[in-house]
Amino acid sequence: MKKLLLFILPFIVLTAGVWFGYNYYFGGKDYYTRVGTPTEIKSGKFDTGEKYTQYDYTQTAFDKKGEKSVQTMREIRDQPLRINAYLKLKVNPRKGVLSWEEVSESTVPEQALKQLNN
Repeated sequence: MKKLLLFILPFIVLTAGVWFGYNYYFGGKDYYTRVGTPTEIKSGKFDTGEKYTQYDYTQTAFDKKGEKSVQTMREIRDQPLRINAYLKLKVNPRKGVLSWEEVSESTVPEQALKQLNN
């Protein structure tokens, strides 16, 4: 029994450490927002000489319970995001917006949708 415990215990501790570290750096809470106009547009060049356009968005976002949060997104793309599109944001409290995806209005939780449409 002791040998089995000595084998399993380090595995459990290591797994818990990896899970905690992943959630700390890459985990986050889901928020929903509707795209407005970019708050700032910047142009520049990469070191390779290729031109880029950066669009900054400061959006009011809501979680599934309808709690408000203001989020800032920076996007380097050819065109700005589609106005009035619904986005699902993954927000880390330490890093801000980690990722986003465009979703349909029907997939936005009811409380968040009610706040977005006010």
